Amino acid sequence: MTKTAKKWIMNIVRLAVCAIALGWVLKNVTYYDYATLEDGIAQRVEVGDGHITFLDASGSPEKTVPCDPVNCADDERITLGLRTTWKTADTGSLLLCFLIFAPVTLFQAWRFQLMLRAQEIPVTFWESAKLSYAGNFLNFVTALGSTGGDVFKMYYASLHTERKTEAVMAVVLDRIIGLFGLVLLVGCVLLVRRGDSKMDVLAYGIGFILLLGGLGCVFLFSETVRALVRPQHLLAKLPFAAQLQRAEAATRRLAGHKKLIALSVVATVALQAIAMTALIFGAIALDMRSDAAAIWDYYAYLASGMVVAAIPVSFMGLGTMEAFYKHAFLDTHGTLSAILCLAMLVRFVSLFWALPGVVVTLTGAYRPSISEEEVQFDSDPVPAQESPMKVEPSVSPEIHLKPKPAPAPAR
Repeated sequence: MTKTAKKWIMNIVRLAVCAIALGWVLKNVTYYDYATLEDGIAQRVEVGDGHITFLDASGSPEKTVPCDPVNCADDERITLGLRTTWKTADTGSLLLCFLIFAPVTLFQAWRFQLMLRAQEIPVTFWESAKLSYAGNFLNFVTALGSTGGDVFKMYYASLHTERKTEAVMAVVLDRIIGLFGLVLLVGCVLLVRRGDSKMDVLAYGIGFILLLGGLGCVFLFSETVRALVRPQHLLAKLPFAAQLQRAEAATRRLAGHKKLIALSVVATVALQAIAMTALIFGAIALDMRSDAAAIWDYYAYLASGMVVAAIPVSFMGLGTMEAFYKHAFLDTHGTLSAILCLAMLVRFVSLFWALPGVVVTLTGAYRPSISEEEVQFDSDPVPAQESPMKVEPSVSPEIHLKPKPAPAPAR
């Protein structure tokens, strides 16, 4: 089977997963509000402040019934649609949601800078932040989905150094540590919330990922295992052997930077905690449960939804994350419309704080800048016997870049 055929099959499978998951999520979701009458027939209504207006088939008002202004929309016979859910959302809580989410990309940039530093690639925090903003934006707008930003970061991070393979591996390792940190966080939640049927669904998957990560660490860092397997000898027989050997060496280099790895995990936990806190205010804005017990549920279920979205079975987790939120929150934390709006908010907040990446990509600010020390201005002096007027005005000093130092040998 050719690579093109395999790619088409994978895309078809992902589209099928998206369609099935979204079909299950959107079942019974309505845009307008509906009331279930005594005969079981659903009729469109508009829920107002202290009244419910029944509409006919053409959307014209038919009759208005007064109701309790506080609990008007809580009547079990009333099904709120997406329009009313967004329209009645608390503006102050939504604003807090967006503001609290702001530092998430900065923590991502810090973690990426730590990964580059582990590969002995000196990049400033500002350069790392620009690459992170641009990468997050391209995750939303490229056909590659959530990997489009990573491809961008791989290419432009490599422009900052002669160590191209190590720069690419820094992006890969940054994604792996970010995912592993999130999985580790959810694993801790699973231990604390043993017996929660909504979380038990993920137990086997989380356990498998942690086991796979542990085996990978043993294979990479255990000298006893490496002496038996001889991975460098195996890699030498594969295509692009030199690049694969350097990639493996770049990964093993992490063993000498335990402090940087620990800080990377701390950055991952911090950014996830900030993101979950922001989204809790989003849930509160959508009139979902907000008691103390529910707050801890949000930390557990929202983080678990992020892990589900990271599973590469659909495009950017579209459908799978929404399906898990429906499974976790329906009938206990909010209406189906509110849950779907929360899933939309998760994606919209991330997109909003990725928009600075538009400026970065359009202005080319992601390219490495040339310092003054790297530039020399040389101009030949005007001969004494010649008049300065004989110098052509179009002649300008030549600019010469200092040669870059030779790349350090791969370790």
